[in-house]
Amino acid sequence: MRRPIPKSVRKLVYQKYNGHCAYCGCEIPEKGFNVDHLHCLRNYENTEEFTGIDVHDISNLMPSCGSCNRYKATMDLKTFRQQLQKIPDRLKRDVCTYNIALRYGMVQENREPIKFYFEKVEEEHGN
Repeated sequence: MRRPIPKSVRKLVYQKYNGHCAYCGCEIPEKGFNVDHLHCLRNYENTEEFTGIDVHDISNLMPSCGSCNRYKATMDLKTFRQQLQKIPDRLKRDVCTYNIALRYGMVQENREPIKFYFEKVEEEHGN
């Protein structure tokens, strides 16, 4: 059973990226934001094998918007990035409205490699 994250820890997680989702960078509300386990909780519930730390350690907890948290689910970071990069192709294949929007210039695809917000912040701060 998943143990609740104390309010004091949630506050620290929220402050890690100044109220932004660690993945997409959107602003998130302090009340009701999601706490994501960077390294999948399901795979490491009872072990410390992936980094030698507790999966509930603040270094493994990321502030997340609901969309990113639900889409990432139990994926590791590499798989999450790969799945995000497949979205334009899936939309082209499955959503005719997306294709119309592309043709009329209403949306533009960005095929640049995915860089998560927390990676950009770490680059800026030299971490």
